[in-house]
Amino acid sequence: MTKMNDDGGLIGMRTEDLRVQALKNPLGINENPVFSWQLVSDKKDEKNERQTAYRILVSESEASLINETGMLWDSGVVKESRCFGILYQGKKLHSAQKAYWKVMVWDGENQASVWSETASFETGLLEREDWKGIWIGQGEDYENQELAPVFVGEFEVADLEQVVCARAYISGLGVFLADMNGQKLSDAFFEPGESDATKTVYYVTYDITNQLVSGTNFLTITLGNGQYTGYTINPVMVYQDGTKTKFGRYQKNDSCFVKPGICGRKKLIAQVELILKDGTRKIVCTSNENWLWVNGPTVFQNWYGGEDYDACLAEELIGKMPSEENGWAKAKKMQSPKGVLMARECPPIRIEERFTAKSVKKLGEGHFMVDVGKNGAGFVELVLHGTTKENRGNWISMYPAEMINETDNGVDQRSCTQSWSEKFDCVIRDSYRMAGTGEERWHPSFCYHGFQYVEVVGFPGELTSDQIICCRLAVANEKHGTFETSNQTLNRICEITDRSISSNMYWSFTDCPQIEKLGWIETSHLMFASVADVYDIRAWMKKIIHDICDSQLDNEQASLAGNNEEGFVPGIIPAFYRIGGLYKDPNWNGACVFTPWAYYQYYGDEAVLRQAFPVIERYLAYLDRQTTNGVLENYAQMGEWGEYGEHTPNVLVATCAYYRMLVITKQICEILKGQKKQKENKLDKKAKLYEAKAQAVRDAFYHHPECYDEATEQFGTGSQASYAIALFSGMAEEHEEQAVKALVEAVKKNGYHLTSGEVGLKQVFTALAEAGYSDVVYQMVMNPTAPSYRVFADNGLTTLPEYWNYEELWLGSMVRSRNHAMMGHVREWMTSFVLGLRPQSPGWTKMLVAPYAVAELTYAKGSVMTPWGIVKVSWKKENESFFLAAYIPLGIIATVCMPKEYGGSQLEVGSGEWKFEAKVEN
Repeated sequence: MTKMNDDGGLIGMRTEDLRVQALKNPLGINENPVFSWQLVSDKKDEKNERQTAYRILVSESEASLINETGMLWDSGVVKESRCFGILYQGKKLHSAQKAYWKVMVWDGENQASVWSETASFETGLLEREDWKGIWIGQGEDYENQELAPVFVGEFEVADLEQVVCARAYISGLGVFLADMNGQKLSDAFFEPGESDATKTVYYVTYDITNQLVSGTNFLTITLGNGQYTGYTINPVMVYQDGTKTKFGRYQKNDSCFVKPGICGRKKLIAQVELILKDGTRKIVCTSNENWLWVNGPTVFQNWYGGEDYDACLAEELIGKMPSEENGWAKAKKMQSPKGVLMARECPPIRIEERFTAKSVKKLGEGHFMVDVGKNGAGFVELVLHGTTKENRGNWISMYPAEMINETDNGVDQRSCTQSWSEKFDCVIRDSYRMAGTGEERWHPSFCYHGFQYVEVVGFPGELTSDQIICCRLAVANEKHGTFETSNQTLNRICEITDRSISSNMYWSFTDCPQIEKLGWIETSHLMFASVADVYDIRAWMKKIIHDICDSQLDNEQASLAGNNEEGFVPGIIPAFYRIGGLYKDPNWNGACVFTPWAYYQYYGDEAVLRQAFPVIERYLAYLDRQTTNGVLENYAQMGEWGEYGEHTPNVLVATCAYYRMLVITKQICEILKGQKKQKENKLDKKAKLYEAKAQAVRDAFYHHPECYDEATEQFGTGSQASYAIALFSGMAEEHEEQAVKALVEAVKKNGYHLTSGEVGLKQVFTALAEAGYSDVVYQMVMNPTAPSYRVFADNGLTTLPEYWNYEELWLGSMVRSRNHAMMGHVREWMTSFVLGLRPQSPGWTKMLVAPYAVAELTYAKGSVMTPWGIVKVSWKKENESFFLAAYIPLGIIATVCMPKEYGGSQLEVGSGEWKFEAKVEN
């Protein structure tokens, strides 16, 4: 019997935060729903609670769900402790199907909870045949790709009262904005999401029920270039000071190879459907050649170079009905992309932060320098008051940058344009042509920038800080991870790192928000924990893994690349670019192995392993063909990228990565085999095959002179990364004690300075911390002299630069990005070792609470989001005592370890709030 409290309320375990595909009540998903929820308890001071079973009900209506009739799926009582990764196994779902669900759970005393609140999900268009429209655009031969065309589809709604709900399904390549009857369909940007259009094209589902009117309705879609079309433009013709002149705008164009079909002309496909009271589904609008288009007020837009908007032209277009008599043209049928239309199942890109400029400095008449206060990714919203007819037609130009030019106190865009040009020769610029209508407000819609400063030219009157609104954009991944200590410098380092991560959370995990905006894919695994410790990336990272799998070259694509690359996975995903001399490296291409594995370890979801396994096998077969005498010699092109002051052999870095992939794949075989009933199957043989290959690579490694010297027991060149990479990969397992000592000495030899690049840095921190040397890591992080994270904070940086020696590059000719996440591995160390929170089994079912009591700190506190819920911890030192408090969500078993200087005691605990105290040991 369910227990009651004194007020008649239920006491016990219950569920909350119900999700499908890790999203709340998602609209327009694909056909394989995956359920999750979190567990909470109303029992006061109850500890060690756990779920022992669940029951899920899924129905087509809320009423039938309440009555428990006409179920799509009744899971029955499933003896399972896990509350995530639960795959739908009910009746086959059809397109545009709305479903409602709830869950009940049982606790360790076999006590049933109440039913959860009702949640919902809705499928999108699941079959290609469901799309009745065609891809339309301006025509395959239309040249003026810098313009943003506006397309309009018209349809009638005879009786609005008969409409229960309405949906719009839209995809636009490269990016699109959509509105219905003049109302934006959402606050999202850069829809529908980047992809490899030869395999997948994402679409978005919108609820337009409340935007319909009786009679004539207008669906308006404006297309921008994004990456899909933008690569074709440079230099371009743009409006400047009211005239058309040739003016260079920055466009990344150092590609040696563009995959056929991944880029093309702008185009769209759309469909509007109504569900009526009698249950019928009615298609009232599809994209076809009856749609009309006109070039809109965005007279230039490019993913890299910026955006120009003509408010005078916008005013002329407002109120004019779309018709050929008014200058609109009929849409043309476009070649369909090869990729399959698929619902995008991750959060959109939104404005995540808005704030006014920190300061404004006048440089001349109408000429101002704006400091928004901190570096980041996004754009500026311009606010104008009291503009008049005299202002009409005048342009205001805004030049974003990360640095100030000390010569003229204007912006220095070299860190945003690959250091190619002098000022205003090859620029990034956003411009607005004033309408002179009094109050005007504008921001770009088809591009974003990495910047801290904005030089404004042509502004009428005096510019004040409240007229420059800085808008920071990112994929809307929820932020749950926190970190705070008694040391403000360490806190600033955390803030700098978090901001660098969020600045690169776009449709891929980009390398930087200005120079490249590309998904260099190594960070998806090297930085996985650092990102997941802060943000809920379950849905976003699944999209990235899907994109990784899509990117693998088949035989036809490999032949087009000019060599035998069947099974090759690019280093940039989606593969909009392949940069000559920088595309082959197992730490990049091997993301097809490492990223699904990291996802499984963190979130406990085997589905990503099943999805990636065929890709993994083909990639390992490709990589095997690249070996020489068992090692990857003269193959890897990036190696220990970003290394400073030391050299680590590429052959060591690459071969350790290959070895680790083989070991992981053997483990994946065993995990996937465990899900099958047969005692013996093909996965047994495959596991043994990968184990044997790993051993062969290991033997070859130890016989290669650049990898290991038996006489001196030195790995590689003796660099920090040489030892750390060997340790992290498991290659140095038999020499672990000696290798750890050598790593510590290598750090001391360099004065506790950071020397590793982005591959080795995570592995240096992990190898040292796991061996009990977090004090060494702390000294490296907080070193008062460069290179160190502390130097970044002390010098006022608000994001992480691309390289440790950023100041040297600043003074030289190769100025580089000030906003890279690739060296942000300190964030993982903060959560895993300063707070002491780290998983010990896939999905955090078992975890450690083992904080490192940093001598210089008096307290630390923070949190991390796990599949079970948020884990919180705080510790402080007071009067030779160490106080530790932790909150463990239901479902997790935690091993709590007190710091060794306070006795090092260990205790296994379950869920609940826990407090511990220990004294300094003399």
